[in-house]
Amino acid sequence: MRLTPIKQLELQRALADAGGEVIVPPPAHGVAPSLAPAADADLMIVQRRDSGCIQFGFPSPGRTLVPEAWRGAQWIVRAALRARERMTQAAIEAVEAHSKPEGLVSLRHGPGAPQAPVPAAELAAARGRRVLLLVHGVFSSIEGAFADLAGDAGLHELLRRYDGRVFGYNHWTIAKTPQQNALDLLAHIPADAGWELDILCHSRGGLVVRSLLADTSDDAMLAAIARQRRGRITLVDKVMFVAAANQGSPLAEPEQLRHFLNVAAMLASFSGGMALDVVIGLARMVVSLGFDRPSVQALASGSALVAALNRSGTLLDGAHTAYARANFDFGESPLERTGALINRALMASTDNDVVVPYATALLPDARDNHVLSFGTPQHKQHEVWHTEFFKQEALQRFLLRHLA
Repeated sequence: MRLTPIKQLELQRALADAGGEVIVPPPAHGVAPSLAPAADADLMIVQRRDSGCIQFGFPSPGRTLVPEAWRGAQWIVRAALRARERMTQAAIEAVEAHSKPEGLVSLRHGPGAPQAPVPAAELAAARGRRVLLLVHGVFSSIEGAFADLAGDAGLHELLRRYDGRVFGYNHWTIAKTPQQNALDLLAHIPADAGWELDILCHSRGGLVVRSLLADTSDDAMLAAIARQRRGRITLVDKVMFVAAANQGSPLAEPEQLRHFLNVAAMLASFSGGMALDVVIGLARMVVSLGFDRPSVQALASGSALVAALNRSGTLLDGAHTAYARANFDFGESPLERTGALINRALMASTDNDVVVPYATALLPDARDNHVLSFGTPQHKQHEVWHTEFFKQEALQRFLLRHLA
């Protein structure tokens, strides 16, 4: 495993976004800086020499910025950053905007074609028709999350079934909450669209979809979403949650957030399903503003959003809802061989796909014959983790069986 040219560009973009925060510059002419951090650094970005894996070092009371395990020939410093001032919302949005603009994109021409906003003519042609909507997860994009669906057995077949009416929703996942994402999505749909909607979502996209479909809620934001939905969506039929954080993730809780960021950096180093520059953007945000950002809080297990969704009504119908989940064994897996310095004991202590717990990927009314599981609580597996679902033939067959 090595950083691909695209991942190298994402890393360069992240350091350009950091600008004046960089106090130890990236390596020049193949010469890497020493691992000894600058005394006033708030964040270290380091890279494993053999695998290319990117990781973070964070300040902690009574501890060095770079743990002893990091010292030695295996790690090089890519940059050291100091938070010179509080990161503004505009700066956070700029990080996400450099990765992707927000909005509905058309997939009519396939995943390899440039993803442009849905033309007005396509939106008009979709009025009152059945539409498939794709919603990506944290740090991701439509192109990154669903690229593995390319091919005759994936997106091309879905385009045929939906007569080309397959749209994706690109949205910002660290600058905004899932409720904000849902409201923004509805603003991109014509007020009289009258869509009959099927949905395919991944990861944090599960919370966006649950927010979009919440009904009869005592939560003001969810109630506003329900009002905005009228006229735009007249029917919700089939929904498929893939590795969905339907009950949040314990990794987003404050005491685990440093671990979460290194897990995300590991995944983003090698998967197109997560953007490395957005992961680094969140690390900068956490260093600058602390761990209580609304977009992060909403993703945590037991968050106010998760509680509100659990007590609200919903347009989801258990008979038409499907799920895919995984129980992943990190030990001796390709991810373990990246050398990422993450909490292996925490990874092994619960059933999960590296990010989302195995049990809480399902909603309470999930039906056994509507669930595709890679691994079980008794038998973990090494092949399928959070960003690897859509390249699995079993998942693609399952998807086509449940959609359209």
